[in-house]
Amino acid sequence: MYVAILTSKPHTDALRSETKPRHDAYWDKHLDRIKFAGPILSDDGQTRVGQVLLLDVDDRQTAERIVADDPFVQVGLFSSWSIQRFRISVRDGHLA
Repeated sequence: MYVAILTSKPHTDALRSETKPRHDAYWDKHLDRIKFAGPILSDDGQTRVGQVLLLDVDDRQTAERIVADDPFVQVGLFSSWSIQRFRISVRDGHLA
């Protein structure tokens, strides 16, 4: 498994709204590979500052390709992103 952490560029709400239908359609095709995903929020609980994805794939190249092909990434919503190998050690309150 690999975790992707993406950092949003500021002031991209309009571009995000415009691109969201393509983003959602893209990820709908990859739901079987996503363990969890969601926005990273600022302390106000509203402002999006990034995104995190846990991808159940066998290698870094596949994870990088999946993230790079996300329409949000392609239109430049993120200032940076990284992918690292990840192992779950706690699940649902229990050591894994």
